[in-house]
Amino acid sequence: MTTDKLIRGGEVVDGTGRERFQADVRVRGGRIAEVGPDLTPDGEDELDASGALVTPGFIDTHAHTDPQVFWDPTLDPEPLHGVTTMLIGNCSLTLFPVSDRTRAEVADLFAYIEDVPRHLFDDSVPWTWNQFSGYRDAVNATGAGANLAPLVGHSMLRLEAMGPAAWERPADEGERDAMAAMLDEAMAAGAWGLSTSALDVAKDGRPVPSRHADGAEFDALLDVLARQGRGVLEYVPDLLGPDAAAALTDLARRCGHRSIPLTWTGFTYNPGPNTQRWLELTRSLAEEGVESYPQLSPRTVDFRLNWSSSMMFMSMPEGWHRVIAADPAEKARLLADPAWRDTARAEWDRTERSMFPIHALEKVRFVEVHRADQEPWLGRTLADLVAERGGHPSDVFADFVLANDCHPGVVAVGVANADVDGVGHTLADPSVLISSSDAGAHMQMLCASGDPTLLLTRHVRERGDLGLGLEQAVHELTGRQAAVFGFAQRGTVVEGAIADLVVFALDELHYDDDVFVEDLPGGGARLRRPEGGYRATLVAGEAVQLGGRLTGALPGRVIGNGGDAR
Repeated sequence: MTTDKLIRGGEVVDGTGRERFQADVRVRGGRIAEVGPDLTPDGEDELDASGALVTPGFIDTHAHTDPQVFWDPTLDPEPLHGVTTMLIGNCSLTLFPVSDRTRAEVADLFAYIEDVPRHLFDDSVPWTWNQFSGYRDAVNATGAGANLAPLVGHSMLRLEAMGPAAWERPADEGERDAMAAMLDEAMAAGAWGLSTSALDVAKDGRPVPSRHADGAEFDALLDVLARQGRGVLEYVPDLLGPDAAAALTDLARRCGHRSIPLTWTGFTYNPGPNTQRWLELTRSLAEEGVESYPQLSPRTVDFRLNWSSSMMFMSMPEGWHRVIAADPAEKARLLADPAWRDTARAEWDRTERSMFPIHALEKVRFVEVHRADQEPWLGRTLADLVAERGGHPSDVFADFVLANDCHPGVVAVGVANADVDGVGHTLADPSVLISSSDAGAHMQMLCASGDPTLLLTRHVRERGDLGLGLEQAVHELTGRQAAVFGFAQRGTVVEGAIADLVVFALDELHYDDDVFVEDLPGGGARLRRPEGGYRATLVAGEAVQLGGRLTGALPGRVIGNGGDAR
């Protein structure tokens, strides 16, 4: 399929934030050759953009489609929502570096934390590589429906350099040198930086390896990025812990001393002072010359509880998290065990913060039951159940889970970002990056794709939130992301730029609820968001979706940050 195109009759919103203007866009050889009014056709394929906008392709800077690309190279549904580039390898997790010794451990950790069915790592991921360059080449041999820009996972560096000790202690000098050498090799081959986590745990409750790193280890790794003169650090702070602000400040300053941008996830809007405190910290660091960018998704945080691999009870390891980690027979035994119930009650009462809203039971909704006598509870909440039955919430919930074969459909609704006014105001704050989709992860809890569509429909078209006019919103999704993360020649509609483009009419967009589809290899289910009403999405000038249908074209590649990837 040719990449030479003439996109005619539209208004260009060029990604810089300036006002839209009437112009055609000519594409040749995968790049924008000309932008101007009434361009003369020259034998190209023509794409009618009458009544529509032509914008840069959207950039998603927090995704986990690293493994998905091997069983679904189209990366459905990302291109159906205008996304043309994704930063992957977030949260300390990548599929490299890896060896025969660590492969199963890497797959276990990624599958659990990102809630991806474990068998897919054995059945669909080819594992023909050890380092970043091999992963890059494996993806590029097939191509993808969007470009992928991988970070290097800190936990995987530790596993490869330290073996079992990665789970237990900081690295010694030799181990730091080994990690730095692997990171340096990946950066030279085009990787985009480093990702680390101070929050996550493995299925057995152990903190992920990156949580054992000390300042000397971070210095050794950040020195690699400084020597390379490029790259970012992505960080998941422990927002459930007491020292999150101090840890974030320390790491941000280490980055700032080396002119390395830091971006962090887990930031949400909730009424009260916490959101404002994080913004004030960001501004304070900026006054020191430190670039730190909290990422905020416009999406309300709703989680469907996955009874086999959820992290929603990670702050309750002695009680409810044991149930999640147990096999089906053991789940039932635990839930009925008086000793476990005593432990679970006590832990429930002393836990101050949890992903599962134990102190806001009205947010826990029942959406699926497994026995006829339980059907009256469909659509009702755990607060309703406790009010009717009485007793401790942990015991009442345990009885309900047992009565529904240990896997009822439970959704925690509005855990964060539930106040749309507050979300809209915060999205417009100049300190915030509009990102953090989590696309590709938690596929049986939610579909995290579609954030650009939600932003454009709810916050631009319908609400007109402060500072989020159309041109500014497009800039936030494109040009600003490109500038912060170093996506050169992307994010703007200008001559010479790579032709990653989206064509849409604002009044035609729609953001629909996600639905279960049975399309995973082996017949597994995932939650998928329907297409968003975009007329076309182009990657390097080639249409990957037209009119809400994927074309099957795979022009996307693992793009290199100054390396040899493309």
